[in-house]
Amino acid sequence: MATATKSKAAAPKAEAKSTVSKVRESVSERASAVRENVTERFDDVRGTANLTAGAAMDFGKAYYAGLTTVSKTLWGFGQEFYGEVTDHAQKTMQAKNIQQVAELQASFMQTRLETSAAHGKEFIDVARVETEKTLKPVIELLDGKRAA
Repeated sequence: MATATKSKAAAPKAEAKSTVSKVRESVSERASAVRENVTERFDDVRGTANLTAGAAMDFGKAYYAGLTTVSKTLWGFGQEFYGEVTDHAQKTMQAKNIQQVAELQASFMQTRLETSAAHGKEFIDVARVETEKTLKPVIELLDGKRAA
């Protein structure tokens, strides 16, 4: 009879161990699934950060190149203007009378207005092109066209 009592007492103990084992396995599986999910999310964040950093670097390079191009364009306009003013001043000094000075001045003003209009159009075109180049990496990133 003592053996029967021991086996009856051992049965719930074995059942409890089995239940604990099953719970332990279930918790372990769930923890692994959560770990895997978190790792995937971190990989997604890491990938997005790399894309964003790459786009920022490309933006910075394009911005610098754009500023350089626009500056060179403006510098060219300034050099052209300096040459025109110098030439105009020399011609004005060589004028023989007031009428000739007035004609030179009118001609210079007309040329300056026409040249300034052409420079304005050229500047706008250069600025537009450089702005498009500068914003391209950011637009690609936002549109999802930028690859890792």
